[in-house]
Amino acid sequence: MVLSRDTVSEAPPKDTVTNAKATSAKRGTQTVPDAQRGGVQQDDDRAKALLLYGTDSIYQLSPRKSGMKYYELGSDPAQDIVISSPYVSARQCRLYPTRSGLKVVDSKSKNGTYFEGKRRTSFEVEPGRTFFVGARLHQLVVLNEPMRASYPALAAILGYEDEHVIHSETPSPSELIVAAVDGPHMLITSESNCEQGRLAQIIHEISLLRDRTLIPFDHASGRQELESDLLQHCAATVLLDLSDNRERISPTLTARLFSLRYQTRLIALASAVDIANAALGERYVRKMKHIWLEPLSGRAKAIQRLLDMEFRALGADLRFNAMSAHNQAALRNYRWPDNFGSLRVAARRLLAIAQAGTLRGAARALQMDHGTLTNWYREQVRLELRLLESWPDKRHASTLG
Repeated sequence: MVLSRDTVSEAPPKDTVTNAKATSAKRGTQTVPDAQRGGVQQDDDRAKALLLYGTDSIYQLSPRKSGMKYYELGSDPAQDIVISSPYVSARQCRLYPTRSGLKVVDSKSKNGTYFEGKRRTSFEVEPGRTFFVGARLHQLVVLNEPMRASYPALAAILGYEDEHVIHSETPSPSELIVAAVDGPHMLITSESNCEQGRLAQIIHEISLLRDRTLIPFDHASGRQELESDLLQHCAATVLLDLSDNRERISPTLTARLFSLRYQTRLIALASAVDIANAALGERYVRKMKHIWLEPLSGRAKAIQRLLDMEFRALGADLRFNAMSAHNQAALRNYRWPDNFGSLRVAARRLLAIAQAGTLRGAARALQMDHGTLTNWYREQVRLELRLLESWPDKRHASTLG
């Protein structure tokens, strides 16, 4: 007999249902294999700081000495977090750190506290998400510890917030943090040594997938044997280094990387978008968030901060503003042909020159040819012989030779 669409099937016998339940109870619920889970597990994810969106202002949520369980935010200078604005109430809201982020409770403020487009009296916000206090220009990003710790490196790679006055394909650090949590596939393009790989690592470390393995797949090396392994990983980040390789990736692999079923996030590195189009297919690349890293030759405003960061990493007291005005301008105008590679070389050489007082002494300390160092200093970077402003006059600088 053929059953019609309206036919109601008979229920299984009662004793069959009872036996099935008993068997299930006896067997118990099995643990889902890690690669087959429907999501990722996150442990304690407490908020450690707030970032004022579009600025480099970070407000630390330091442990409370008084035993208070919340922080006060408002325009009153006596508050724990002070947002100086006529649109922010003296006592705007209270912030309660939780295991999953931050609970925000409005303190009956005049202009309100907003989350997900609505004015709310109380809400919980997870790290990487934002809320507004008083007005649209006061957008705050909740940061957990990985996000807070990664911010200086993000600013160095992407550009500080004041470098993003004009919108471009390079996101600001605050934009990148939000995008890292939202989870789109990403394509990072740049010249060589613009820290593409480091940025991909940071994106993974601050994403919801940070507890999973970052799976490298170097397409340029032709390691196709990795394809079978990649397909076994769900909820993972795949780092695809295309370099300048235009060879088409397996269509099956590409389709699965972009499939929602596998919860895989793809971060691809390439020198240009057309490289990614050739390897992945234009229709897939259009789905990716494109991040272009501007070369250091176009970031003159950032050179001071970047060099000072390198000096600190070397444990040195030397700072950019200790150099003569001519040399500061020369460093800002230098083309930095190897980008961050050139920056690190310059930091080591400038430090050695400042410490030795002569180019010859610096060359010995660096174990390099004196003529090579002199050519770099005078002809390539076009620095004057008086490196530091504190050196009294050019008679002292003449000893640099």
